[in-house]
Amino acid sequence: MFEFFINVSSIAVPIFVLSTMLNVGLTQKLSDILEYLKRWHFFARMLIANFILAPLLMIVILYSAPFDPPVKAGLLLFSLCAGAPFLIKLTQTSQHDIALGATTMMLLMVITIAYVPVVLPLLLSGISVDAWAIARSLLLQMLFPIAAGMLAMQFLPDLSKAVQPWIAKLGNIALYAMLATTLIGYFPNMMDVLGTGAIATGLGFIAAAFGIGYIMGGEHDQLQDIGGLGTAQRNTAACMIIATQNFNDPDVVLIITVASTLGIVMLLLIATAISRDNKVSTELV
Repeated sequence: MFEFFINVSSIAVPIFVLSTMLNVGLTQKLSDILEYLKRWHFFARMLIANFILAPLLMIVILYSAPFDPPVKAGLLLFSLCAGAPFLIKLTQTSQHDIALGATTMMLLMVITIAYVPVVLPLLLSGISVDAWAIARSLLLQMLFPIAAGMLAMQFLPDLSKAVQPWIAKLGNIALYAMLATTLIGYFPNMMDVLGTGAIATGLGFIAAAFGIGYIMGGEHDQLQDIGGLGTAQRNTAACMIIATQNFNDPDVVLIITVASTLGIVMLLLIATAISRDNKVSTELV
């Protein structure tokens, strides 16, 4: 029975990635993305937060942690991958400008594609990673659908508006299917991980990463919120692509899935609290 759910999960992962990326392209204008990129000070701080401070935090945590190597590898990979598509949903929930969330996500995603294949082998001794194979997979499954969606919205606006809601629904269904089937399929392995403190470590990292991103966001309220959410929400899609292609031990995928699932719940609660704060601020003004 567990094998069946593992097989379903392997199908759900690429569907989730492709549909989510395509939906981003179908909902965001290139002009809006380019306009936000002018805030280079903010995005420079986001690069430092996501690719230096957050991974360094995880390295420090794992230095003396008594976890098995596959669990450590999964947590480390989780900390390296930034630019999560779910940031769009978090931005919407927090009632901030979706274009800012999309710009932040796309920039972090592009850097992730070049960053992880180079850094991961340096941090994990004994692992040989085909950097170009990983980069090619991330490009084809993440950036290409975004570009295709933007082109469709530019040249086929009526068709794009008609299919976009269905693409969004497909992405949501695939996300829940991926998370559920992975948790069920790897349930026996999860029992071994539960008592190790690895899940608490993942959640603690997410909370600390939110703080890092919030501080690095600067003095503007919107940039602080998006900075926190963008740094805390790691890129599950990229993690899954790399984990399924380069690691045989199921605990690598398992710890990523559990941390991502619980992290999504945590960050949705934070985004909801942010939206309430924004509403109160607006009413006071």
